[in-house]
Amino acid sequence: MTPKLEDRLTRLEQTQQAAKVDRFTPEEAAEAARRYEAMLHEDDPSSTEAEAYFATATLHQLASDYDAMLKGAAAPWE
Repeated sequence: MTPKLEDRLTRLEQTQQAAKVDRFTPEEAAEAARRYEAMLHEDDPSSTEAEAYFATATLHQLASDYDAMLKGAAAPWE
C-alpha cells in the first residue's frame, strides 16, 4: 500500500465509531426468540393443500409455477 493511502485508511478507521453491541439476559433472549417464532406464522395463509404442494414439488416445478403466478395464474394448490 502506498504511504498516502495507508495514512488515509488509518485516519478513516480512527474516525469510525465502534458499533454498540447489545447484551441480552437469558430471559430477554428467550422472549425475543419466542416473539420471532410467533411472527413467522402470523397471517400464514397456508392450507394443507399448499403444504403438500411445497413438500412434494421439485425446484424446477416451483420456479415455473412461481413464474406463472407472477403472470396472473392461480396458485397450483388452489
